[in-house]
Formats: sequence, C-alpha cells, structure tokens
Amino acid sequence: MALLSTTPVRPIFRSLTVAEVEPVADHAVSVAFDVTDPKLSHYLDYRAGQYVTLDAAIEDERVRQSYSLWTRPAMARAEGLLRIAVAEVSGGRMSPWLASHVTTGDTIDVLAPRGDFTYAVGSVPEGGSRHAVVAGGSGITPVLAIAAEILADGSSNEVDLVLANRTRASSVLRAEVERLVTDSDGRLRVTDVLSREESPGARHGRIDAALLTELLGERALDRAGWWLCGPSGLLEVSEKWLADQGVATDLVHRERFTSTGPVDPRPAPN
Repeated sequence: MALLSTTPVRPIFRSLTVAEVEPVADHAVSVAFDVTDPKLSHYLDYRAGQYVTLDAAIEDERVRQSYSLWTRPAMARAEGLLRIAVAEVSGGRMSPWLASHVTTGDTIDVLAPRGDFTYAVGSVPEGGSRHAVVAGGSGITPVLAIAAEILADGSSNEVDLVLANRTRASSVLRAEVERLVTDSDGRLRVTDVLSREESPGARHGRIDAALLTELLGERALDRAGWWLCGPSGLLEVSEKWLADQGVATDLVHRERFTSTGPVDPRPAPN
C-alpha cells in the first residue's frame, strides 16, 4: 500500500484581473479582483479575516506582500470579487504601485486566501452575543469583514468598535464602516480616536488603558470575543489591558499589521 506523502503542498499563485480600483481614504484604495471563473472558485472559499498575498514585478524587482480581504465571504461570492484595501506606505514598494499605478484590466498574481485571524460562522446563544474590536489604521480591513460576519451571524449580535486613525481623511474604509453601522440598525457602535486632529464626534489622542476602561470596561468579561488588529504598540496596550481585566486568553484574537501587511501570530501552513 502506498504511503501518503508528507511533503507540504506548495501554494500556487494565479493571475487575477483587476475589476475595480476605488479610493477609500487619502492615499488608499480598494482593489477588487475578478474571480468569477469557476476555476477560481477556491478563492471564494475563505473565512472573514483572512488575507491574500500578491506577487508582482515592480521596477524590475519581484515584490510580494499580503493584504486582508475587507468583505465577508457571502458578499464576495455574490459579487464574484475579492476586495482588498491598500494604504500607501512612504518608502514602500507595492503599496504605492497599487495605489497609484494599477488600473482596471491589469493582472496580478494572487495566492488564495489564508490566515488564522478569522471568525467562523457558528451557533449563536439565545439573545445574541457581544463582541469588541480595537483596530488602528489599515487594521480596519480584516475586522470590517469580521464585524460584518458577526452581525450577519445573529440578528441580536452586537459589536463595539474602537478605531484609531491619524485624521478622518486618512481613515481607511470609513464610508464602509458607516454603511455597516446603518445596515446593522445600530448593532455596530463605533468610537473614532484621532491622534492628529480634533473633530466633532471623535476622541482626540491615542488608545490607552484609561480610554479602553471608559469605552469597553463595563461587562468586559461578558464579551464573546475580542478582536485586535493594528500596529504592535496598539496590540500591546490592548492585550495588557485585557489581561488586567481578567479576560480569558482564548477569547482574544489578534493580528499585527506592519508596513508590509498583516502578520498572523499563528502562521497558516503551506
């Protein structure tokens, strides 16, 4: 009897066509890839929170970077589109190219979705469940999909989102966040925290332990899940605060964002 191979299956990049490029903040765009071809159906078999890896030749240099999908899987399947959001990073290689040079009809090599920072649709307790999200900058990308999935998973589910940005104009996917607030009939509650401007309806400064206590401290132990996504400093503050509150570690889900994209603490296997 032949033995099963233990050699890992190498991931395969496929050439996907860019269907849309739309601005979603200052120096940031949403890029949509056409995956309507039945041969690409596995690209739509993903969980909210996962990311795709892009491979492109930019100025004669091969560059690979990962970007999170910002729509929930049901929406992607309905549209036949995979949507990522890209904020231009000063000195970066791929993000300026995507934000300024890529247009509809271009093709880019893309790896199928992967990553363990995910929400899986499942049974919801009677009366629904409450989740909390703390995100910064481009970290909104995967948690927007996660929040949408949570809200769709149960009509009584609720999400509180604390979102850090420099300015309102730099807030990636802000219009999509507002649309989800409206569509959820208030089950998504958002607090904007802006570090570089004062704006009506937003908190000025940075997310720290005092602000988390004020906004999320009440019934902190009753949350079904905590979702953290953003730069390392934000995650460190949030994780320490959660530990001080006595929140169980298995309820805390995190993904660190760097200038090269999402970094999953538990790397997905090849």
